[in-house]
Amino acid sequence: MIMYEINLPMKTVLRSLTLAVAIALVGGTEGAIASKFFEAGGLRGIPQIPNSAGFSQNNYQLEELEDLCSNADPLTALDACSEAIQRQNCHQKEILDPQLFPKCAILFDNLGAVLEQTGRYEDALTALNYAAELQPGDANIWYNLGIVYVHLQRYEQALEAFDKASDLDPSDTQAQKQADLLRELLEPSLY
Repeated sequence: MIMYEINLPMKTVLRSLTLAVAIALVGGTEGAIASKFFEAGGLRGIPQIPNSAGFSQNNYQLEELEDLCSNADPLTALDACSEAIQRQNCHQKEILDPQLFPKCAILFDNLGAVLEQTGRYEDALTALNYAAELQPGDANIWYNLGIVYVHLQRYEQALEAFDKASDLDPSDTQAQKQADLLRELLEPSLY
């Protein structure tokens, strides 16, 4: 899978609870598939960027914000991602320099991961879909989309996202494992 230095810690956090372990530990019917994956408001378009005035007033450099976006606690990361997105106009694709698409995609991927961690799944989905629009070949974005789709109990879309992530980066077996496990849950009689 394509690894970005800015994105690696968030990816590690997201994968800290292996879905396979969760599935092995929890049983249930098709209606409880999400609980098998995870043990334990609605926006249109790009998520509204929270007020990040604290970051503006402290004059953080863009690189510092990008680092906080991927390495800080979720609330700090949310503000840092939001401020970095605003400073680069990443949320305005119509005026965004195409050379910034990869960097903005990473920021929105991290924002989506933070939103997922805080239980804001619809907002996470919006951020990750925008990231995928900017960088459709980024396997990590598709993997994170799969995670969010499972939270939202949209299992067919989760399967498609995991398959896409696996196709984009065959060396990362995690996405393929998640796709296979989800297939088994959706169609147990075939396995």
